[in-house]
Amino acid sequence: MKRTWEYVLSIIGVSIAAIFLIVTIITAVYLNSIDLKEMVDYSLMSDSQEFSSSEIDMSVKFFMGLLWAGIISLFIALSGGLIAIFLLKGGKVKGAGILLIITGIVTIFHVWPLIFFIVPGIMCLVRKPRETVEVIE
Repeated sequence: MKRTWEYVLSIIGVSIAAIFLIVTIITAVYLNSIDLKEMVDYSLMSDSQEFSSSEIDMSVKFFMGLLWAGIISLFIALSGGLIAIFLLKGGKVKGAGILLIITGIVTIFHVWPLIFFIVPGIMCLVRKPRETVEVIE
């Protein structure tokens, strides 16, 4: 059975994950190169709100942690998606479907790769090959 839609959706998911990975890495490198804590301190000092230095430091570290968790999940999604594509081409549809669903769950931080991995994963597991019917004349 031809699995064209599963293959195409998986390729789109891997492409989107790769683009998101590149953008997230560039963002993380940029935010590490500037002094983010000092910029947040300056912008909050101009407002009339009172925030302590430890609160600002904790929120900056939390944001950077989320950024690195996104990078790790996108890297896992990229490798899992590529392996699933090769499994699909090799004819191991059940394994590719399970791997695509697991990869979609890992990319919980990013909605578009999640959609483009979960949908073909479900399609791989649900679609059954057509049965051939012999006609006796």
